[in-house]
Amino acid sequence: METKFAGLLRDRNLKATPKRLELLSVVANYHTAIPYSELQKELHHFDRVTLYRTINALLDSGIIHKASVSSDEVYYAMCKEYCTSECHNHKHVHFKCLECLEVSCVDVTNPIQIQIPNTIVKQVEIEVSGVCSKCI
Repeated sequence: METKFAGLLRDRNLKATPKRLELLSVVANYHTAIPYSELQKELHHFDRVTLYRTINALLDSGIIHKASVSSDEVYYAMCKEYCTSECHNHKHVHFKCLECLEVSCVDVTNPIQIQIPNTIVKQVEIEVSGVCSKCI
């Protein structure tokens, strides 16, 4: 898996540093989108600035994305291969369970297309909340 991440980082013109590789491993191996507080716990040996800069480098390069931003927590998830540093091109919705608070990236059967007159839409972010199948 580390070799895959190293290649992904190089493809995005980023060095495959141990910190970036470790953060990617934590995000990819988490069962849903990972809350920032969980990243802090998992990577407790990262100082706050290093964690912040590493996350932002991966966000800016289209490797991870913010799956949800609420008043109390930010969640991160791996991007698909069609995201780039220029555009996070998500073809899914983010589902947040109101019971367990997990956030998941869920592929949709019909592509999400929004057209606004006299504009160019670059990115659409949709968050849906409800109760997940585990909590029903």
